[in-house]
Amino acid sequence: GIPSHMFGTDSAAGSARSRAVTSTYEPAAKEDPLKTRIAEELDLPFIQVQLPQTFQDDLDSVPGPPGITRKQKLIGLAVILGVVLIAVIVLAFFLENVTHQRALKKVDEARAEWYAKGGEGLPPGYCEEAAAALPMTDDVHVDQWAQELIAAMTEEEKYRLIRGVGFDGFKAQKNYYVGSVLGIPRLGIPSLKMQDGTAGFRTTEQEMLGQVTSWPCSLALAASWDPHLVKLWATAAGEEFKAKGANIALGPAVNVHRTPFGGRNAEFLSGEDPTIGRLLAPEYVKGLQSSGVASVVKHFALNEQETKRTTSNSRAEARVRWEHYYPPFESSVRAGVAAVMCAYNSVNDQQACSNSELLNEDLKKSMGFEGWVMSDWWAIRDSRAASSGTDMDMPGNDAFFEKEHMFLPDGRLEEMIQRMLIGMYRSGAWTNLPNEDCRVGCNCQNSLYGVVATNDEHVKLARRVAASGAVLLKNDNTLRGEPVLPLKKKMRVAVVGGACGLKPVVQQQMKGWTEGSYYTLGGSSRVLSPHTIPFAEGLGEKDVLINVSPGDDIEGARSCMAGAEVTVVCGGATSTETVDRQSLRLDQDAFISQVVGAGLGMKVPVVVLAYSPGALVMPWRDQATGIVLMFPSGQTTGSAAADIMMGDVNPSAKLPVTIPLQEQDAMRPCQQAACNYAEGLKGGWHEYDGRPVAYPFGFGLSYTKFEYSAGPLSDVMEDSSRKMVVQVKNVGKHAGTEIVQLYLRYPMTSPAVNEEPKTVLRRFQKTKELESGQSTEIVFEIGPRDEMIWDDFVGSWQMIYGKFSVGIGSSSRELRLCGSFTNRLGVTKTEQVPLSACDHADHLSSADGR
Repeated sequence: GIPSHMFGTDSAAGSARSRAVTSTYEPAAKEDPLKTRIAEELDLPFIQVQLPQTFQDDLDSVPGPPGITRKQKLIGLAVILGVVLIAVIVLAFFLENVTHQRALKKVDEARAEWYAKGGEGLPPGYCEEAAAALPMTDDVHVDQWAQELIAAMTEEEKYRLIRGVGFDGFKAQKNYYVGSVLGIPRLGIPSLKMQDGTAGFRTTEQEMLGQVTSWPCSLALAASWDPHLVKLWATAAGEEFKAKGANIALGPAVNVHRTPFGGRNAEFLSGEDPTIGRLLAPEYVKGLQSSGVASVVKHFALNEQETKRTTSNSRAEARVRWEHYYPPFESSVRAGVAAVMCAYNSVNDQQACSNSELLNEDLKKSMGFEGWVMSDWWAIRDSRAASSGTDMDMPGNDAFFEKEHMFLPDGRLEEMIQRMLIGMYRSGAWTNLPNEDCRVGCNCQNSLYGVVATNDEHVKLARRVAASGAVLLKNDNTLRGEPVLPLKKKMRVAVVGGACGLKPVVQQQMKGWTEGSYYTLGGSSRVLSPHTIPFAEGLGEKDVLINVSPGDDIEGARSCMAGAEVTVVCGGATSTETVDRQSLRLDQDAFISQVVGAGLGMKVPVVVLAYSPGALVMPWRDQATGIVLMFPSGQTTGSAAADIMMGDVNPSAKLPVTIPLQEQDAMRPCQQAACNYAEGLKGGWHEYDGRPVAYPFGFGLSYTKFEYSAGPLSDVMEDSSRKMVVQVKNVGKHAGTEIVQLYLRYPMTSPAVNEEPKTVLRRFQKTKELESGQSTEIVFEIGPRDEMIWDDFVGSWQMIYGKFSVGIGSSSRELRLCGSFTNRLGVTKTEQVPLSACDHADHLSSADGR
């Protein structure tokens, strides 16, 4: 049988079990010897364990209380081992926590020392700090959300969020964006990563060339008069910012042109009229922020020239500001723009970033702006900026927003931070964050210099935008009795002038940040691309026979023109931030005149392709057969110009500026520091009211023609909007779109109203593409604000009563349909405004006969 010692030390129990087993396996002498070596089976939960003989012996040697079985000893050992293991784990966690706490204490001590010494650069341990998830909220509770985050911040973390980092002198350090603000990883607050954005993601380093799209400038967008296209563009541009790791785009720039010599006019979305900016800027903001990139509208306010740009003192009364210069900013605020950038110049004797009336009263109180105000780069001039309404100092290395230099009332620091948190949250820039959202100053190298954000769809859209902003100014008939444009297939075309084939050397341009070209504005808005296509190359891809004269040599041009059916001559002008334009002429002005003259003698029609960063003068316009104007249009300029010339795209753009007859007719920038806006409300295109111009504001031709007629009248409306209905019919041979413009004239009821321009732009709409013979209905509605003026005395808008005139047409001096309505005190119900053919196409007559 099985030996009794295998069942423990109890001999009686062993004998009993031995007898029981023996009786089961009879006869005992015949048992298999191997069975005596089988390990004892222990009845453990879920497992059957057979113990080797040696292990049984070991268990027997383990001391224990009387009566304990091997099974109980084994369980006891397991429990002891488990307890020891748990103790080891607990000890390890304890030691790790102690080590972590000591490390945190060391980091805290190092940060305290760093902060006490001025807090320059990155806080100790910043890049290694574990990041928490940013808590989310909803718009109703966003104030409470921001306050709770602020309550959890240290003093150093609060001051961290109100000033930029990463600049060495006047240049951003490697691995930093144009603007960088450190986040608070432990609270889940991401860093702020800003890049200039009025023509796409600014290329500040060689590595970025070709990684982003070089888009058309904002003035080209303005020439499209197309809010939908602006939103498409801004959405795509925002996608590229997001791909490059940025969460803030410094745009749109919406300053209204005051002088055509303005060095940054091509960067300004408003052109010469606040209504263009007022209707386009919201779509720009919405497009960017729909892509998860916060928008910053700039430059607030009265920043209309580069001459003495940091010392100029723009002087304008409140009415001029509110009616002529503020509307694009106000509409951006209503669209939910995240931030506003205050300007370099002074306004009414106070620097803009330290101007409480401008920032606290006008912007934050009257407009209801709830986001934050950031300074333009080094725009802050004194320690009053923060208390006067500026919430963030950029790029932050001027020391104005360091604690020892700030004198803030209680709660102001927290308000500054709260505005930023709310602006970023509402913009959508902090929702759906990528898994690898880079931390500025730590690991943004790949996002900045490695990621290719552009794509074929974006380049295609850039080409569409460039063509949509190309203005056809002249299209006379040739000797064949038909318009010179569009060009026909297989036509022999002479392409003359260096500007037609000029391909920018972007590596050379990168050596100076203000160097512009015919394709890009110089300065902070510049986006360079090695893939820029000049016109000669773009036209070469079309089905025409071209002969190119690459220089500005009239003899070479004549030789090239011989045998041609049409000649295209190119000329351009450049512009840049920091200086205003010295001339409105093209660089090749004399050469163009020679080519146009040669064309007349050789009976070869000449089309001028003009690249200009704003308004220009054209002394050769009367002799030219055709003129196409393009504002800086980025890398697809040549392809888009060829699309227009060939008729692949029917031009529909309208001038957002006036083309004067001569430079002497145009207002020049102020040369003295005190810049009085003496023109009042009659700035921009109103400067030319009553005077002849080469091409008026709102002008632009098409390859087809459109007929306007009054739409059907409707019943009395129960709201305060006034309705006008226009039928637009394509009566030409080509499919095309028309931009219909609505102008208003106030009744001459008081001296204050008499200060208004005779005609003001109030609305515009772009039709869908109309085939030949097709028509569409355009409905305009104007509301109470359109019939008000700003009253300086009461500091608010004042309704004007009396008889208003309305004109609807294709430009400010080509009105097709006119009408009138009377605004009566106490009457809220309105009738549709009846329209009929205008008595005068070039101006809007007063409805009250005054």
